[in-house]
Amino acid sequence: MHRRIGIVAAAIIALGTITALPATADTKTCDWTVTKVVAPDGYDADDAWITGTDSHGNYSGTVDSPTSDSAVPVLWTDGRPRIADELSDFTYPQVVDENSAGSVLVSGTQRGTGRRGAFLFTGGHSGHGTLTYLPSPAGYETDYATALNEHGDVLANGHAVKDNHAVTLLWSTLAAGPIVIDTPAGEGSDLDDDGTVLLTNGHGQASLWRHGQITPIAAERYTIFHGIRDGKVVGEQTVAWPDAQSLLWTDPATSRPIDHGGTAQSINAHGLIAGNRDTYDGPAAVWSDTTYLADLPLPAGTSADGSYLVGDDGTIFGRVSGYGPLRWTCTGTHA
Repeated sequence: MHRRIGIVAAAIIALGTITALPATADTKTCDWTVTKVVAPDGYDADDAWITGTDSHGNYSGTVDSPTSDSAVPVLWTDGRPRIADELSDFTYPQVVDENSAGSVLVSGTQRGTGRRGAFLFTGGHSGHGTLTYLPSPAGYETDYATALNEHGDVLANGHAVKDNHAVTLLWSTLAAGPIVIDTPAGEGSDLDDDGTVLLTNGHGQASLWRHGQITPIAAERYTIFHGIRDGKVVGEQTVAWPDAQSLLWTDPATSRPIDHGGTAQSINAHGLIAGNRDTYDGPAAVWSDTTYLADLPLPAGTSADGSYLVGDDGTIFGRVSGYGPLRWTCTGTHA
C-alpha cells in the first residue's frame, strides 16, 4: 500500500501512545498510537461509525444525517472521508463489512428499484464505485446483510415467503446460487474465510455451520458471541454486572478464558482481539489470543464504549461517546 502521509496527517489528530507486546512479535514491544477519525465536512464526528476496513489503510462506515434519521455511507481512503454518493438512492443504508479487496457490504433498500437486502459496493476507494445486488433465492427474501469474508462470500439473514420463518442466506463464490441455511440452531451472525457460519439463537447459545453440518459451541452459561475468524470464536459471559469474562474457542467443544478479559468484540486473522478489560465498561484493551497485551490509549477524560473492529493489518477501531470513532495503530516496535 502506498500511504499518502500528508493526507493522513491532515485528517487525524494525534492523541497519545502506549507500549505493549505486539501480537506478531513476542520478543518486542509495540507502541500503540491513537488518532481521531474525522467525519466528512458538514457532519459531526460523534455521529460516525467505522464498520469495515480493507486492512490497507482504508475503511468504511456511516455517519448520521443532520437532516433525517437515516445513516449516510462513508468511505475513508488514506484517512480522508468521502460521502458515497453512489448509495444516495438507499433508504436506511448500513455499511456492514469490508474485505481486503476493498469490497464493501451494504444492507438496505434501493428506492429506485425497490430491491432490499444485500449489496456489494466495489471500487469506491479508487473512484466511482460499482454496486451489485445479490438476489434472494426463490421463495425467500433477504432482510439484512451480516458479514463478508476474504473470498467475497456474503452472509445475510432473511425469511421464507410462505410462512415468514427466519433463515440464513449464504452467497458463496463456490456455489451456483445462494445457499439457504434453515435450522433451529440460530441465525447467521458472522462468516469465516473458509465458509464456516457462526449461528446464534438469541438465547446465549451458538453453533457452527459448515457444508450442511452443524456443531454446537460449548458454553456453560449465557454467552454473547461476537465473531469468528480463522476458526477462532470470541465472546463473553456475564459474571455479576458489570464484571464479565471473555472467552476464546479454538475448538467448539471447549473455551479458554482470556487473561483480564471483560469483553472480546473483534478478532482478526492473526488472533489479535480488541475489547474491554475485566468488565463490560472496562478500559479498551488488546490481546493476542488469550494473552493480555495492553490497555489502549484514549483521549483525556474519555472512556471507550465498544464497537471495536480489528483489521488484519493490526489496526483497531473503536468509539468514545460524545467524541466519535478512534483508530489505533502500532507505530513502532522495540526490544
